[in-house]
Amino acid sequence: MLRRSAIRFWRKEVLRLVHSGDVEGARRAFAMFQKAVDKAAIRGAIHPNKAARLKSRLYAQAFGG
Repeated sequence: MLRRSAIRFWRKEVLRLVHSGDVEGARRAFAMFQKAVDKAAIRGAIHPNKAARLKSRLYAQAFGG
């Protein structure tokens, strides 16, 4: 459960930083988000496909990619 809460925390942090205009900080937070998602997928807390989907959707939402 701790891994999922880390994912939620970093997702909120990325979006908060983007909305405040700190794009560089948001990119650093996104790297931490990716690390948390990948770790959760490796440990079996979430499915690997879900990990890829979460990263893709957050990147598109935050950085318009």
